Formats: sequence, C-alpha cells, structure tokens
Amino acid sequence: MRRVLFAFLLTNVFATLILGQSQSAPEYPHNRCELWGQIFSPNGFGVEGMKIELASESAARPQTTRVVNGTFDFQLVPPGIYHVRVIDRSGQVILRRRQSVTGMGDHIVLYIPYLISEPSLAKIVSLSELNHKIARQAQNAFRAGLKAEDAGELQKSIEDFQKAVTIDPRYVQAEVNLAVQYRQGGRLEEAIAHAQRAFDISLGDPDAAHTLAMMLIGARRYAQLERVTRMMLANRQAVSEMHGLLAVSLIGQGRNFDEAFAHVGLAAENFPMVRLLIADTLVETGFPKFAAIEINHYLQSSTNECERAQLERWVASVDQSPPTMAVIH
Repeated sequence: MRRVLFAFLLTNVFATLILGQSQSAPEYPHNRCELWGQIFSPNGFGVEGMKIELASESAARPQTTRVVNGTFDFQLVPPGIYHVRVIDRSGQVILRRRQSVTGMGDHIVLYIPYLISEPSLAKIVSLSELNHKIARQAQNAFRAGLKAEDAGELQKSIEDFQKAVTIDPRYVQAEVNLAVQYRQGGRLEEAIAHAQRAFDISLGDPDAAHTLAMMLIGARRYAQLERVTRMMLANRQAVSEMHGLLAVSLIGQGRNFDEAFAHVGLAAENFPMVRLLIADTLVETGFPKFAAIEINHYLQSSTNECERAQLERWVASVDQSPPTMAVIH
C-alpha cells in the first residue's frame, strides 16, 4: 500500500513573513488560537468536513476537530510532539504528519497531494512507468523509513529511504520522502538534489514538482524555479499552482512584474495562498508596501480569526513604516 507524505513549506513562509516581525509571543483574539491551521489543496479539491485528529505520544485518546472553510483549530494543547492525521469523509486516513507544538500560537499548514486530490493525474504515466515494478526489498526499506519518520528518527528514516532508492533508482516516492527528510534536517542542497531527481525520473509528476518548487523557493533559486514551472505549464500539469509559483520566480528575479501579476490572477482562485508566497518574495526583494497589498487581497478570502489577527497586525506595521524607495520595473 502506497502512503504519501509531503512537507508543505508555506508554514515556514508564514512564520518568516508574520511571526518573524515580532520577538514577542503573538497576540490572539482568544484561546482558539493555541493551535490552528489550514488544509490546502492546490487544485481546489474539497476539504470541507474532513476530520483532523491530534494525538500526543502520551495521551490515550486523540483530540479531533473538523475542517471549516479550509481551517481548523484545537484548544488546550500543551507543548510536545503530536501526530496529526487527516481523515476524509469516507473515514480513510489520507495524510499523516508528526508535529512539534510549543503552546504559543502554533500554526500548521497541511498539504493534500495531487495523487489524492486529483486521482486522474495518477493515470497519466509513461510507458517506462507502466513497465516499472518497485522491488519488494525497496518497498520494505521505504516502509521502514516511514516508521522511523513517524517515530521522529530522522537519521534512520534517511538511511532507510536511501536504501530504497539504492535498490530501486526509479523509486519516485522514496526520492521525494528522502528530499523531505534532508530538508527537515537542514540539509537543503541534498534535499534539492533528491527532489530534482524525483522530478526528472517521474517526467514532471505534480507532487514531485510541488516538492522541488517549494525547496527552490526556500533556497531562493528563482531561475531554476522558473524553468520547472514553465515546463509544468507547457504540459498543462498542476496549472493553478504553477502559475502562482512562476509569478514567485519572476518577482524573485526582479523582472517581468506585469507577467508575474498576470500569473497571480490566474492562480489565486484555486491557489489563494499564492498571495502569501508573493508577499514574502516582495518583502525579500524590498517591496513591503506591495506585499501589504497582496496580503489585503488574501484577507478578502480568509475566514480564520487567528490568521486574520496576525496578517492584519503585520499590514498595520507596514502601513506605519516609511515608504520604500524601491522601484518595480
């Protein structure tokens, strides 16, 4: 049985853009914001009513809540390590994640892979993929890596996923998970190398493309990101997300802003979080006032009080700052 685990780096972007502006603990409207988050599907796949389960490593029974307007929250969550599970309306667990909680307004972004949210994409495979059967030894190593990952054993999970790709060099999912584990261990260059290999051997699989693209954003490799997104758009794969990420790549390189914002418009309906990525890139390149405009656009669709409180406070701080001297070309 194939299990999918993907890291979604928008959590880091949000923390950089919003929480990074303040050294103090964030202020929230009420204690609903002790642990809150969003569940994101890059192609508009319906997540309403899904159950989110939060289990500590010591508690006998997990807490549960439901997704409402794409968001969720938990109360009275003490610091510790937790296992998060996303359960769809049929009762199937579609996503698992191990999460560290500080107890000070933790924010989680959960990403639903294309393989789950758009199953038809899984049927678009090449002849080589159809003829490729993953060796049993590689599958066993992959499962061992998943168990180690669940247990928080980072190095062991890396060793197991590495064993899987050594046995089967075309094991795309093992390459993706290996990339994610290297990224969690702070080894970004190695993570990008494995994400690139997953992308190459899968011939542009949308989930491999997503993983690679998010890591390239983390490394500020915007030219390489542009190549990946244009390739995906040429093949009409992951269209909304790739329009958004192409916009990020252009702004990150400081060029073709008119084209970039046209891509934002094409992406935002199905991929609203693109505006957070755009805002972060605008801040990085010296345009905080324009970033605030993107945040205000995003706030028009945001329904989570916890998120709104942080974003509105950040926009207010930008409005009070001196005007930027940067010029958009």
